[in-house]
Amino acid sequence: MTPLPGTTRYLCPLECGWHYDQPPPKFSDLDGIVADPSARGLNEAMSSVTSQARLRQVERTEWALRTHLATHTTEEFVRTIQGLRREIAELRERPVVGVRQTKETP
Repeated sequence: MTPLPGTTRYLCPLECGWHYDQPPPKFSDLDGIVADPSARGLNEAMSSVTSQARLRQVERTEWALRTHLATHTTEEFVRTIQGLRREIAELRERPVVGVRQTKETP
């Protein structure tokens, strides 16, 4: 299913196919959030509300990622890291097309 426009998709770094979609903000995200009573003016009050709403989003995303990553084994992490290191080494060996080689350019 295609996510809503504005959705941020977080993919599993182990490329297992899992993902978490953080939908774009909506007014219902502000339910239960109260502006900071020490806010001096409307701008500060609005800023405190949006900051709290963003923190909620971050906490939900972090929980989803941590919960998913806990399903992977240490061996899976090590294999992924080794594969990425091999890929980086291969990319470093390739000449860069369209770039003149100089003493400064490896």
